[in-house]
Amino acid sequence: MPAKLQEVARTVAKAEIACKIELDEDEFVDKFNPGMMEAVFAWCKGAKFVEVQKLTGSFEGTTIRTLRRLEELNRQIVCAAKSIGNHELQSKFEKGSDLLKRDIVFCSSLYL
Repeated sequence: MPAKLQEVARTVAKAEIACKIELDEDEFVDKFNPGMMEAVFAWCKGAKFVEVQKLTGSFEGTTIRTLRRLEELNRQIVCAAKSIGNHELQSKFEKGSDLLKRDIVFCSSLYL
């Protein structure tokens, strides 16, 4: 795991522990899997699906499901940011959703 990601995960774990949330810090950090980060980044930069798929080492369905779930998470964060009145955060995540939501991954059917 990249050192920066591990450092951020540890910071989050420590914040949760400080808030009296029961948590094993090492177990929390070990759960982070950066396996799709490079592929998602390439997708958001406009790479074709076949190029992104070469970066994953997983099945096509797994990649599609991951991108769709990430876009759904982005939409939920947009709603949360809107609810608390944080328009800057809302705008950033809306842009992220726009970058994710394109091409074959978000077709209603793969049987064209």
